[in-house]
Amino acid sequence: MREFSDAGRDRLTEPWEECVLYVYDDKQPKVHGRYPEWNGGPVRGTLTIGFGHTNAAGGLKIIQGLRLKDREEAGELLTRDLAPCVASVNRQLRVKVSQHQFDALVDTDFNCPSAATAAIKLINAGRSDEVPAKLLQYVCSKGERMQGLVNRRNAEIAWFNHPDDAEPPPAPNPDIVFSPKGERNPPPKGMHESKTIAAGGSILSFGLAEAAKAFNELLAPIKEAKGSLDDLGVFDMLGSAAHDPKFMICAAVVGLAAFIIWDRRQKLMVDHV
Repeated sequence: MREFSDAGRDRLTEPWEECVLYVYDDKQPKVHGRYPEWNGGPVRGTLTIGFGHTNAAGGLKIIQGLRLKDREEAGELLTRDLAPCVASVNRQLRVKVSQHQFDALVDTDFNCPSAATAAIKLINAGRSDEVPAKLLQYVCSKGERMQGLVNRRNAEIAWFNHPDDAEPPPAPNPDIVFSPKGERNPPPKGMHESKTIAAGGSILSFGLAEAAKAFNELLAPIKEAKGSLDDLGVFDMLGSAAHDPKFMICAAVVGLAAFIIWDRRQKLMVDHV
């Protein structure tokens, strides 16, 4: 099983998570260079201690007033928290990657597991060039876009794109680090919320109604002449309709409206950034 490198831990994960020996809310920015200690009040983000340890990682339970002794204890906690991330990346990867790419994926998994999974799917499919854009779809925390997460995703992208035989990118400036736990950006609007789809639906309904009206008008003289449409085959009726300009215009409107609805739905499904 591949291991997370010391360089990845020292220059990527630890600096971005920062060592904080008391419990803090990771969406509360620093005040005078220090994260405010959680006082038991409402939580905006995720309660965190040490190098990004949260209750989701299991093990040490976060409670108000909890403190770690020193950086060494925080480091031991990080080692335990990273182990499942390393195992997860190893388990999901089906192709070889560079050490820097592996490190970037582990760091991403530690901060935002769903982002790492999405990136690995692209790598396994031979689409590694799409990983940067995919990672930048995960820059929100509790539904809010966070510049700290944008910065962290860009740091992971820099590691991912860095060749192994070159000096790793430098650690971030501790004064600007602010990286809460990430999640996928808010999902796109539902189809019922899209004005484009609503307009397309209205056009579609109008086109269908007009097409039906035109079709009935087209068949009226035939029915009057024959007394019945029973002797007129389906292909005969369709052939007649195909030569009627009004019907064909209505059919074109219906097709256009259907395409608008389909196209907008596809964009809503992928528009997460």
